[in-house]
Amino acid sequence: MKRKVAVIHTTPVTIPVIKELTEKYCEHVEIVNLLDDSMLPEINQAGKITEGVKYRLNTLLLLAQTMKADCVFCACSSIGGILEEGGGLLTIPVLRIDEPMAEQAAQYTRIGVAATLHSTLGPTTELIERKARQMGKEIQIHTEVIEGAGALLSCGKGEEYDRIVGERLRMLGEKNEIVVLAQASMARAVAGLGREEKSRFLTSPESGVKALGEILHS
Repeated sequence: MKRKVAVIHTTPVTIPVIKELTEKYCEHVEIVNLLDDSMLPEINQAGKITEGVKYRLNTLLLLAQTMKADCVFCACSSIGGILEEGGGLLTIPVLRIDEPMAEQAAQYTRIGVAATLHSTLGPTTELIERKARQMGKEIQIHTEVIEGAGALLSCGKGEEYDRIVGERLRMLGEKNEIVVLAQASMARAVAGLGREEKSRFLTSPESGVKALGEILHS
Protein backbone atom coordinates (compact mmCIF):
# COMPACT_ATOMS: atom_id res chain seq x y z
CA MET A 1 0.00 0.00 0.00
CA LYS A 2 1.36 3.41 -0.98
CA ARG A 3 1.95 6.08 1.65
CA LYS A 4 1.07 9.63 0.63
CA VAL A 5 3.52 12.46 1.38
CA ALA A 6 2.65 16.12 0.87
CA VAL A 7 5.84 18.05 0.07
CA ILE A 8 5.81 21.81 0.63
CA HIS A 9 8.08 23.79 -1.71
CA THR A 10 8.88 27.51 -1.82
CA THR A 11 10.71 27.21 -5.16
CA PRO A 12 10.14 24.92 -8.16
CA VAL A 13 13.88 24.09 -8.11
CA THR A 14 13.40 21.55 -5.32
CA ILE A 15 10.54 19.62 -6.96
CA PRO A 16 12.65 17.39 -9.28
CA VAL A 17 15.35 16.97 -6.60
CA ILE A 18 12.91 15.61 -4.02
CA LYS A 19 11.16 13.47 -6.62
CA GLU A 20 14.42 11.77 -7.60
CA LEU A 21 15.47 11.14 -4.00
CA THR A 22 12.10 9.79 -2.88
CA GLU A 23 12.17 7.34 -5.78
CA LYS A 24 15.60 6.24 -4.55
CA TYR A 25 15.00 6.03 -0.79
CA CYS A 26 11.24 5.69 -0.26
CA GLU A 27 9.39 2.62 -1.50
CA HIS A 28 5.67 2.70 -2.31
CA VAL A 29 5.29 6.45 -1.79
CA GLU A 30 2.97 8.85 -3.59
CA ILE A 31 4.24 12.44 -3.65
CA VAL A 32 1.90 15.43 -3.78
CA ASN A 33 3.72 18.74 -4.36
CA LEU A 34 2.40 21.95 -2.80
CA LEU A 35 4.23 25.03 -4.13
CA ASP A 36 4.03 28.66 -3.01
CA ASP A 37 6.87 30.63 -4.60
CA SER A 38 5.68 33.92 -3.06
CA MET A 39 6.99 33.13 0.42
CA LEU A 40 10.74 33.62 -0.01
CA PRO A 41 10.48 36.94 -1.92
CA GLU A 42 8.13 38.25 0.78
CA ILE A 43 10.40 37.10 3.61
CA ASN A 44 13.47 38.66 1.98
CA GLN A 45 11.72 41.93 1.20
CA ALA A 46 10.36 42.27 4.75
CA GLY A 47 13.52 40.95 6.39
CA LYS A 48 11.44 38.57 8.49
CA ILE A 49 8.70 35.96 8.30
CA THR A 50 5.47 37.88 7.87
CA GLU A 51 2.01 37.06 9.16
CA GLY A 52 0.97 36.50 5.54
CA VAL A 53 3.64 33.83 5.08
CA LYS A 54 2.56 32.14 8.32
CA TYR A 55 -1.07 32.15 7.18
CA ARG A 56 -0.26 30.69 3.75
CA LEU A 57 1.98 28.01 5.25
CA ASN A 58 -0.72 26.99 7.72
CA THR A 59 -3.18 26.85 4.82
CA LEU A 60 -0.86 24.46 2.95
CA LEU A 61 -0.44 22.32 6.05
CA LEU A 62 -4.20 22.03 6.51
CA LEU A 63 -4.62 21.36 2.78
CA ALA A 64 -2.16 18.48 3.08
CA GLN A 65 -4.25 16.93 5.82
CA THR A 66 -7.45 17.23 3.77
CA MET A 67 -5.65 15.27 1.04
CA LYS A 68 -5.31 12.44 3.56
CA ALA A 69 -1.52 12.64 3.44
CA ASP A 70 0.32 10.34 5.85
CA CYS A 71 2.83 13.08 6.59
CA VAL A 72 4.08 16.50 5.46
CA PHE A 73 7.66 17.05 4.33
CA CYS A 74 8.90 20.64 4.05
CA ALA A 75 11.63 21.17 1.44
CA CYS A 76 12.44 24.73 2.57
CA SER A 77 14.73 25.60 5.48
CA SER A 78 13.69 29.27 5.58
CA ILE A 79 10.26 28.41 6.99
CA GLY A 80 11.46 25.59 9.23
CA GLY A 81 10.84 27.48 12.47
CA ILE A 82 7.21 28.35 11.76
CA LEU A 83 6.67 24.90 10.25
CA GLU A 84 7.08 23.38 13.70
CA GLU A 85 4.53 25.83 15.10
CA GLY A 86 2.07 25.23 12.26
CA GLY A 87 2.50 21.49 12.59
CA GLY A 88 0.58 21.72 15.85
CA LEU A 89 -2.56 22.24 13.78
CA LEU A 90 -2.31 18.74 12.30
CA THR A 91 -2.77 15.18 13.48
CA ILE A 92 -0.12 13.83 11.06
CA PRO A 93 3.70 14.11 11.32
CA VAL A 94 5.38 17.23 9.90
CA LEU A 95 9.05 16.83 8.96
CA ARG A 96 11.78 19.40 8.24
CA ILE A 97 14.18 18.59 5.42
CA ASP A 98 17.11 20.08 7.35
CA GLU A 99 16.69 18.40 10.75
CA PRO A 100 18.85 15.31 10.05
CA MET A 101 21.52 17.58 8.57
CA ALA A 102 21.48 19.80 11.68
CA GLU A 103 21.91 16.75 13.92
CA GLN A 104 24.99 15.73 11.91
CA ALA A 105 26.43 19.25 11.96
CA ALA A 106 26.05 19.60 15.73
CA GLN A 107 28.54 16.77 16.22
CA TYR A 108 31.32 19.15 15.10
CA THR A 109 32.74 22.22 16.85
CA ARG A 110 33.60 24.67 14.06
CA ILE A 111 30.68 24.78 11.66
CA GLY A 112 30.24 26.88 8.53
CA VAL A 113 26.71 27.65 7.33
CA ALA A 114 26.28 28.94 3.77
CA ALA A 115 23.17 30.26 2.04
CA THR A 116 22.23 32.28 -1.01
CA LEU A 117 19.35 33.92 0.87
CA HIS A 118 19.55 35.80 4.17
CA SER A 119 16.21 34.33 5.23
CA THR A 120 17.65 30.83 5.48
CA LEU A 121 20.57 31.54 7.83
CA GLY A 122 18.54 32.23 10.97
CA PRO A 123 16.35 29.09 10.94
CA THR A 124 19.29 26.83 10.01
CA THR A 125 21.74 28.17 12.63
CA GLU A 126 19.03 28.15 15.30
CA LEU A 127 18.26 24.51 14.55
CA ILE A 128 21.96 23.52 14.73
CA GLU A 129 22.39 25.42 18.00
CA ARG A 130 19.34 23.68 19.45
CA LYS A 131 20.69 20.26 18.48
CA ALA A 132 24.08 21.15 20.03
CA ARG A 133 22.40 22.19 23.30
CA GLN A 134 20.55 18.89 23.39
CA MET A 135 23.93 17.15 23.08
CA GLY A 136 25.46 19.39 25.75
CA LYS A 137 28.00 20.77 23.26
CA GLU A 138 29.52 24.20 22.70
CA ILE A 139 29.93 25.09 19.04
CA GLN A 140 31.13 27.95 16.84
CA ILE A 141 29.09 28.80 13.76
CA HIS A 142 30.42 30.95 10.91
CA THR A 143 27.78 32.09 8.41
CA GLU A 144 28.07 33.36 4.86
CA VAL A 145 25.50 34.56 2.35
CA ILE A 146 26.52 34.14 -1.30
CA GLU A 147 24.86 37.24 -2.70
CA GLY A 148 23.27 37.11 -6.15
CA ALA A 149 23.72 33.39 -6.67
CA GLY A 150 20.04 32.59 -6.32
CA ALA A 151 19.20 34.90 -9.22
CA LEU A 152 21.58 32.96 -11.48
CA LEU A 153 19.73 29.72 -10.81
CA SER A 154 16.38 31.38 -11.42
CA CYS A 155 17.65 32.65 -14.80
CA GLY A 156 18.82 29.21 -15.88
CA LYS A 157 22.54 29.96 -15.47
CA GLY A 158 23.22 26.73 -13.62
CA GLU A 159 26.89 26.34 -14.59
CA GLU A 160 27.77 29.84 -13.40
CA TYR A 161 25.82 29.24 -10.19
CA ASP A 162 27.70 26.00 -9.54
CA ARG A 163 31.07 27.69 -10.15
CA ILE A 164 30.45 30.72 -7.92
CA VAL A 165 28.78 28.82 -5.10
CA GLY A 166 31.34 26.00 -5.27
CA GLU A 167 34.26 28.42 -4.94
CA ARG A 168 32.77 30.18 -1.92
CA LEU A 169 31.91 26.88 -0.26
CA ARG A 170 35.45 25.60 -0.62
CA MET A 171 36.79 28.81 0.97
CA LEU A 172 34.38 28.41 3.89
CA GLY A 173 35.43 24.78 4.18
CA GLU A 174 39.05 25.77 4.73
CA LYS A 175 38.06 27.61 7.92
CA ASN A 176 35.70 25.03 9.41
CA GLU A 177 35.47 21.32 10.17
CA ILE A 178 32.19 20.98 8.29
CA VAL A 179 30.06 23.23 6.08
CA VAL A 180 26.28 23.16 6.08
CA LEU A 181 24.44 24.10 2.89
CA ALA A 182 21.39 25.85 4.28
CA GLN A 183 19.26 25.49 1.14
CA ALA A 184 18.30 22.28 -0.60
CA SER A 185 18.93 23.89 -3.98
CA MET A 186 22.63 24.39 -3.13
CA ALA A 187 23.40 20.66 -3.14
CA ARG A 188 24.04 20.76 -6.89
CA ALA A 189 27.13 22.97 -6.34
CA VAL A 190 29.01 20.14 -4.59
CA ALA A 191 27.52 17.19 -6.49
CA GLY A 192 30.56 16.89 -8.77
CA LEU A 193 33.21 16.89 -6.04
CA GLY A 194 35.29 13.85 -5.14
CA ARG A 195 34.09 11.68 -2.26
CA GLU A 196 36.62 12.99 0.28
CA GLU A 197 36.05 16.67 -0.50
CA LYS A 198 32.30 16.21 -0.74
CA SER A 199 32.22 14.64 2.73
CA ARG A 200 33.09 18.05 4.22
CA PHE A 201 29.76 19.49 3.08
CA LEU A 202 26.38 18.61 4.53
CA THR A 203 23.31 18.92 2.32
CA SER A 204 19.71 18.55 3.41
CA PRO A 205 17.95 16.79 0.48
CA GLU A 206 19.56 13.36 0.74
CA SER A 207 19.71 13.09 4.54
CA GLY A 208 16.22 14.57 4.85
CA VAL A 209 14.63 12.16 2.39
CA LYS A 210 16.48 9.20 3.91
CA ALA A 211 14.98 10.12 7.29
CA LEU A 212 11.56 10.46 5.66
CA GLY A 213 11.86 6.95 4.25
CA GLU A 214 12.83 5.54 7.65
CA ILE A 215 9.81 7.16 9.30
CA LEU A 216 7.38 6.02 6.60
CA HIS A 217 8.54 2.42 6.72
CA SER A 218 9.15 2.07 10.45
